[in-house]
This record gives sequence, C-alpha cells and structure tokens, in this order.
Amino acid sequence: MNAKKRVLVCEFHQETNTFNPVTGGVELFRAVRYAEGQKAYALCKNLPCAFHGMIDAIEEAGGEVIPTISLYGGSWGLVKDSVTELLYDRMRHYVAEAGEFDAVFASLHGATCTESEEDACGAFLAFLRELTGEDKIIAASYDLHANITEKSLHCADVICGYQSYPHVDFYETGYRAASLGMRKLMGKPVKLAAVIIPMMTPPAGYTSLEEPFKSIIDYGKSLVAGGTLLDFSVFNVQPWLDIGTIGCTITAVAEDEASACHYADELSKRFFDNRDGYWPDLMSVDEVIDRAEDPASAKPVILVDSADSPNGGAVGDSVFVALRLLARGSKVTAGMFVKDPEAVKKAFEVGVGNTAVFTVGAGYTPGMPGPLVAQGRVRSLHDGSYLQEGPAGKGFPCHIGLSAVIRFGNIDVMVCEKPTGSGDPQILRHFGIEPKVNDLIVVKANTSFRVPYSAFAGEICAADTPGAGASNLKRMDWKNLPKNFYPFDLEEGYTPEAATIRRP
Repeated sequence: MNAKKRVLVCEFHQETNTFNPVTGGVELFRAVRYAEGQKAYALCKNLPCAFHGMIDAIEEAGGEVIPTISLYGGSWGLVKDSVTELLYDRMRHYVAEAGEFDAVFASLHGATCTESEEDACGAFLAFLRELTGEDKIIAASYDLHANITEKSLHCADVICGYQSYPHVDFYETGYRAASLGMRKLMGKPVKLAAVIIPMMTPPAGYTSLEEPFKSIIDYGKSLVAGGTLLDFSVFNVQPWLDIGTIGCTITAVAEDEASACHYADELSKRFFDNRDGYWPDLMSVDEVIDRAEDPASAKPVILVDSADSPNGGAVGDSVFVALRLLARGSKVTAGMFVKDPEAVKKAFEVGVGNTAVFTVGAGYTPGMPGPLVAQGRVRSLHDGSYLQEGPAGKGFPCHIGLSAVIRFGNIDVMVCEKPTGSGDPQILRHFGIEPKVNDLIVVKANTSFRVPYSAFAGEICAADTPGAGASNLKRMDWKNLPKNFYPFDLEEGYTPEAATIRRP
C-alpha cells in the first residue's frame, strides 16, 4: 500500500418484523448501542461485534479508521423514519469532515424496514454510493438473515454475511468484509457473484450445526480454506417481512468472475435443492404439555415458542402456553417470560410476597389469545439488567426494563418491559426461574437457544404457536409477497437463475 488508506466505518443494525405492530425510534437503538466518533470506536473495540472486526482488519492492513456512527438495535416492528434521517444526516457530516478518504465499511443487519422504505439497508447503501461517488469502495457485513436485494448488490463492492446460526461470528464477519474491502483498495481482484432465489423458510427449522444446512456452510468453508474462493455467504432471509422485494441470496467471492459465478451457482443449487429440509417438525402446545406431564419423560421439556421470539422481531407478549396449562389444570412446574409493562407496574405496586389479580399478556400482537387474568403472587422485583451466558453473545449486556416474577399456581411468569436476548437462559435464570428445576420451560426463540439449552434439556419440542414470528408461515396474513415464491406458489420445476456479477 503506497499511502495509508482512510476508511469510514459506520453501523446500522436492526431486524424488522412487519407483523409486529410496535414501531421504534432512536430510543430503542440507544437502549442497545448508539455512539459516534471516537466514542463508537472505543465502545465497539471492546465488543465481539462486526464494527470491531472492521476496525482490526483495517488497522492490520495499515489503514486508518475514521469512526462515524454506530446505531445498533434489537428486533421489533418498523423503524421510524426519524432514525434514518438521523443516520443520513450524520453520515453527510462525517463524509464532509473526513475530506479525503478511500472507502466506507458498513455493519448492517439487512432485514430492516422503515416506515417509508422496505429495503432500508439497500437504500442506505445507495445513499452512501451517491454521497461518496463511484470510485470509493463500499464493503458491508450482514446478518445471515439479511434480505440482500439488487440495490445492495449494485451499490456494494463487498458483501459478507454471518456463516453461523446460532450466530457466533459477529466479529469475524466484520473482519472478513473489511479484509476484502482492503484487498480491493490495494488493487487486488475481488469479484462478487450472487444468486437471488424467491424463497423463505422459518429460522426455527435449520441451523449451521445440523444437516442439511450444515453441509452447505461446510462446503463453502472448504472452498475458502482450499483457496478456491475468497469468501461466500448464504443469506437465508428472515421470513417475517411482508414486502414486495424479498428472497434468499447466495454470494461467492473469487479472484476471477468465472470462479465466483460457478461456485455461486453450485452453492445456490445445493441450498435450493434442500429447501424442504429447512422446516421444523411442529407439535401442538397440548402435545408438548403431555410430554411434560408424563413422569417418564426427561425434564425439563423445552417448548419452543418461536412465533413470539423477540429475537425474530415478535413482541414477546404471548401467554398462550400459560392459558393452556391453567385450562388443563396441569400440575407441571413451568417458567416463561412475557412483555407486559402494565403488569410490571402493578407488581411493583403490590410488592414482593403479596398477591393480587393480574392481567398479563396479549397486549400488542393482533389476534393473540389472552390475556391471562388470574390471581398471582409477586416473587421478586428487578431492574432488568443481566449478562448473557452464551456461547452466542457471551457477556453481552441486556436491559429488559423493570421486571417482576409472578407465580400463578405452578407457573412462574417473568413480566418485563422490553425483552431481549430471548434465547439465552439468563433471561429466566438471572431472575430466579431456574430452567433445570422446572418440568416445562417456554423458550421464545428460533435457534439461538439450542446450544445452551441442549446442555441440560430433557427434550426440545418446537410448537405450532400463534405470533408475529410463526414458524408455520401459513398462519401469517401475507399481502405483499411477490408471486411465484416458495413455499407458497413457486412454479413446479423452478431452477435458480444463473449467478451474475452486478458490480464490476
């Protein structure tokens, strides 16, 4: 490198669920991470995140990092337009302030929709491209569940996604994207080919730890390890986006166009051919309760309520399982969490050890059964702060707002203001609901829970439950999906289109 390359680094990370009616502004980003300039650099440098990976890759290649803005949120409904107005305004400021620079590297989620833009990350890349010009290198890291659109592919020189699910390679993905960006800045060939497939599958049905998805990821990694490819990504899109431009995208990066296109085609064929294997075997809630009530079954039985997973953008307000337990008069001990700020407020008024009639749950998601109305005893009150035990996000701080554990018969319900980190056992364990000593635990997550819970679960049962993140995609009221789309109306005999390189 003849001169030190100057690279702006930014972040815009939020996972949208368009079936979640709760919109969010900058305050929901502040609750997780909002920082600018050197404060963003110092904060992210101490976290195992993509922003950190980008910093290290740039500096190791002899470049200079120009930190700009980090907006990192969780999962909810639409992002308010005021957030992207802030993001665009701050990036204009940092670009103007930087003077001469060579590239912009962005940590994005990719499944982000705002009040007025269904492809918020693609629009942001288009904004960066117009702002910085065609000669600047733009590299972006994404979540595995990103919706990678034609707009993104035409605007970014480099696109890299997580290669693990449950996600544990946040840092590594940022590092990969930035390393390829720096490689291109040094004049070395970086050719990115992509295939977009009109399909979606529920995240509860696959993992990079098990077949058939594991073999796709392992094959891509073997191509990189053997020097055939520089990189690859399989974007199995987050499905709860009722939008007109959506699909799964497979990318391959090589030194030459022919290799990039060939292996993008091969990976996409393997991915598409296995499409029917990415679905969970769903049980009814009563069937799972039957397992928990059976003295011969190993405990705890984990009821996976992925439909109400805050990690997937659902609200977390379902009490459906609790309603079934009470209706059956079940004697099993059970634990779960529910988003309900009003129930939290009442628990603080009632006080620890006291009882009252509480109304809990079903306060946000349209059509959600409930609420639960019953007498409960307040077991404990909390400020809602805890650290994840991992391995995914180990040590990551979570703040779920004021929280209370209320016992209804044999059921412990942790009510909270804003659940997050829902696949980590600490969202229950930290607040006194120990999963190991219960017969039934309701886990509101898709796949992030599998590693920690598999260490002690007697049985893991995916349930067919209602909610904004239902694994049974036929439950959802789709209005905007494109035609000829899997698993709904894809034409028989469909084959993925040939890979192409959108940006030379």
